[in-house]
Amino acid sequence: MNRHVALGLKLFVAGALVTWLVHSGTLDFGALRAFVDRPALLAADLGVLAFAIVLGALRWRLLLSLADVRLTLRRAVQLHLAGLFFNVVIPGNIGGDVVKAVYVARELPAEKRPAVYLVGFIDRLMGVLSLVALALCVTLARGSAMWTTPGLRDLALGVSILSGVSLGVPLIVLIVLRHTANRREAAPTTTLRRLVAAARITSTRIPTLASALLLAIGLHLSGMALFIVLTGQIASGNPALGGIAVIYPLGMLTTVIPVSYAGIGVGHVAFERLFALVGMGGGATVFNVFLIGQTVPCLFGVFPYLALRRSAPPPTEAEARSQQVVGYDASA
Repeated sequence: MNRHVALGLKLFVAGALVTWLVHSGTLDFGALRAFVDRPALLAADLGVLAFAIVLGALRWRLLLSLADVRLTLRRAVQLHLAGLFFNVVIPGNIGGDVVKAVYVARELPAEKRPAVYLVGFIDRLMGVLSLVALALCVTLARGSAMWTTPGLRDLALGVSILSGVSLGVPLIVLIVLRHTANRREAAPTTTLRRLVAAARITSTRIPTLASALLLAIGLHLSGMALFIVLTGQIASGNPALGGIAVIYPLGMLTTVIPVSYAGIGVGHVAFERLFALVGMGGGATVFNVFLIGQTVPCLFGVFPYLALRRSAPPPTEAEARSQQVVGYDASA
């Protein structure tokens, strides 16, 4: 399917779902006034975002070491901010992940570039796995209460199935790659061979992967804390912290599904349904406030990007397409 048609469909789905939620009275954009009425809430939102930006840059910088690439923290933060800006304002294949990777890859020999692109995929994968791991940890911490409470029982079952698939499959792939890591083959001359070689090297660096996963979990923990605070301020009903702690990672995982642009609409509906499972309302509104609060400030990433443009031209379409060899859509 033509990428422009796919993007158009995603935007249509997002717009249709948001419009339906607004007209049904489920989604209230007026709740955004909370940031104006409660300056402390706005400060908390910006503080969590700043923390997430630093952790995200640190995680990407750490993963780049798998490709034997070293970046200063300042450079990593600059590129990460530029990437966030692109993720917000330019839907399509030239997303933030592509921008970051291309600016790094341009300065490397051709044989090292596929490894940098592979890091982009691993970074995305770490984001998903950390959400699953967080949901699993909260479920286990709640113990039998998750299985004896009607609303939470469905969540616990979903977390169990999702954890088995999401954590089990990458583990099997990692084991296979580790067992073939020392296999001798012809020099990796093609992009595919270079990717395979890079993946095998990556599989042997478990401490680095584990550290990156912990950073990703820390990032999502800060987001979950903010989400819980927003829930207490906005949602109707009596918010149970344990239930919201499970709901957050599950709801955020739905935004990864490539059905709508950036998970807009899909995430709103998912949180509304998840809140209903624990006898609460306002899930779509809470998610909307959270999403806008964590997205709009990313527009300031234009300033790091303009600084990058002064030193090098922006990525071309050909450079963006080269990212597709690792099998992910940077606009997701």
